[in-house]
Amino acid sequence: MVNNENTKSINDNHNYDNRRSYNNLPLHQGECLVPIRVDWEMVKHFNMCRDNLETWHIGPNKVLVAFAPVAIDAKEAGIKNFYRDVREYFASFHTDDTLSLDQLLEEASSEEGKGFEPASPENIEETVMLRMIISDLLKQVHIINPKYGRILDLICEDYTKGQILEELHLGKSQGYADIKAAQELAKKLYLGD
Repeated sequence: MVNNENTKSINDNHNYDNRRSYNNLPLHQGECLVPIRVDWEMVKHFNMCRDNLETWHIGPNKVLVAFAPVAIDAKEAGIKNFYRDVREYFASFHTDDTLSLDQLLEEASSEEGKGFEPASPENIEETVMLRMIISDLLKQVHIINPKYGRILDLICEDYTKGQILEELHLGKSQGYADIKAAQELAKKLYLGD
């Protein structure tokens, strides 16, 4: 079973050499690792080492990733191919559920409105970077105020304001004030105010 839940994989200047190849073989001189999207059929067919696989969260979607050796001069093309493959894979689901930080931070307009309404960046790498920024932002909010952190977690899980109030056992007035304050704290941290 895959044990590595990795959401920081893309933001390391595309250096994946701290990973292990899908077949556990060491890199030869002049080689580097690049991510490849795999599915369970490929894992079985190529007898991939499951401990070397990672599940990357890209927007609301998950993708199973292995790492393959390529010549260093083919690294950029390999990474571009990975992003193209992931885009095509996600497009096959016809989903518009891609992350938008602006929508996360905006206050919903009604009781049943959601504070997180996805938008669609065109580039998968931008989406991954945005997901990592939001993840770091949520960690900071949790440290400063665990209650606000929990509110933002629920917003990211598409809870409505009413559901958040119910989940956290908050009254309407206090709950709305807490939701707004949580969003304002996230915005303040994001903007560095």
